[in-house]
Amino acid sequence: MSIITDVNKIDKACITFKNVNKSKIDKFNKLDTWLYKESNIFNNEVKLNKNNFTKHYPKFKRGQIIKVDFGINIGSELSHTHFAIVLNSDDTIKNDNITVIPITSKIGYKKIYLGKILKEAMPKTPTYNLNCYAYITQIKTISKRRIFNINLKYICNNDILNKIDKETINYLTSNTKKVIT
Repeated sequence: MSIITDVNKIDKACITFKNVNKSKIDKFNKLDTWLYKESNIFNNEVKLNKNNFTKHYPKFKRGQIIKVDFGINIGSELSHTHFAIVLNSDDTIKNDNITVIPITSKIGYKKIYLGKILKEAMPKTPTYNLNCYAYITQIKTISKRRIFNINLKYICNNDILNKIDKETINYLTSNTKKVIT
């Protein structure tokens, strides 16, 4: 009986998702694509678990720029695809999760100016000639399965990483006067 109830919940959720997808809210205009992709990611995870397969993941360096599909999220949580900077200093091939800070081209509250960092990372791509900001309020731990375009080899310099560290400490702690530099 529990299985039938669970399937009914999934069917009802699908109806709700269809209604949300029809809404005029921009963030939901690719809900169908996201749901399809997520279901395939989950299906692959089920297959790996059934085979007791030990997965090795790419290893990322602190400061490396990657491209991440953050999915579609609730409220003002960051959604869709964005470049991000890896914050971990001790990543391994056995670790599926890393912590990143998204990059945006929009100036705003708690966004750290990075210059034209994407232009530096991808000099042959003219579309990334915009000023960039690290989105400090959207730091997130993600599965490496959300990352694509892992061939980017650009690593942020220490000045940028130190600035991110300092602003993150200021944002996440109450004692902003004792910032470690």
